[in-house]
Amino acid sequence: MDIVWHDDIERDLKRLNGFPAPRESLEAWQRLFCAKGLKETPAIDFYPGFGNAKIYKGRVVPLRENTGKSKGYRVIFQISTVNYCKIIIFSRHGIYKTEQELINIIKQRIG
Repeated sequence: MDIVWHDDIERDLKRLNGFPAPRESLEAWQRLFCAKGLKETPAIDFYPGFGNAKIYKGRVVPLRENTGKSKGYRVIFQISTVNYCKIIIFSRHGIYKTEQELINIIKQRIG
């Protein structure tokens, strides 16, 4: 599967500079996702409310931290075709004040 990052992912990673290994955590999740696929990768759910766009959200275990997925990173991605995935947002749990703020950013980045 081909996985590409939205242009703003670099900005997302800069926001996470205070946390250990955000880029490495995302890259590790990406390798797991490529190996296992959508159905076998743990902690991935469909994200409703985006019309025909197939948007999913997943939890990423933070590397070099003693914490679990629930307090870790969140990845939002879109699957366009069977072999193409685009990572739209990579953030930390609690960075966005409301779920609506996150939804608005997703709509802006896919639109």
